[in-house]
Amino acid sequence: MKVEVRLFAYFDRYLPPGARGRRAVVELPEPADVGTLVRQLGIAEEDMEGDYMPYVVIINGEHTACDAGLRDGDQVSLFPPLPGG
Repeated sequence: MKVEVRLFAYFDRYLPPGARGRRAVVELPEPADVGTLVRQLGIAEEDMEGDYMPYVVIINGEHTACDAGLRDGDQVSLFPPLPGG
């Protein structure tokens, strides 16, 4: 399956070769979830803290859980968490 991924802020360093701007199309095995995508992109373990995944996930314009399933053609945006209270 193929998904379009958009990475923001410091996550843009994980864009694969061939990315245009902050976007890339990534091919994933089926079934896949956000974790599969994050691992395939090589987002570094040091960006993780235990089971806490420090990113915000938007799939097809909807805020969703970090373990959400993906479907062919989905548009996935990953943002680092926003500081504040």
